Amino acid sequence: MKLIIMVIMIIAVFALSIALGAANEQVVEFNYLIAKSEFKLSALLAILFGSGFIIGWLLTGFFYLKIKLKLSSNKRKLDKLQSKYDELTMNDKKNELTKIN
Repeated sequence: MKLIIMVIMIIAVFALSIALGAANEQVVEFNYLIAKSEFKLSALLAILFGSGFIIGWLLTGFFYLKIKLKLSSNKRKLDKLQSKYDELTMNDKKNELTKIN
């Protein structure tokens, strides 16, 4: 359900950006570090918004993958420790039973 709402919100933002950009045909000069170019304001906004969106998703995906890998590693370590703990408690119980008898 969250995914569907997020996708709808993203589509709405893109649609709003396109609607606002289509009505704005002003030409602006964009001065970046190594050169200078003239773009339609709507095209410049679309390019910058799209590149920011893609960079954001790439960074989010990277950190999400990093955390997933760390979580799986920690789960494996926890399983090993849990099995050792279970083995030690079983040995202690066996020792107690042999002392009683």
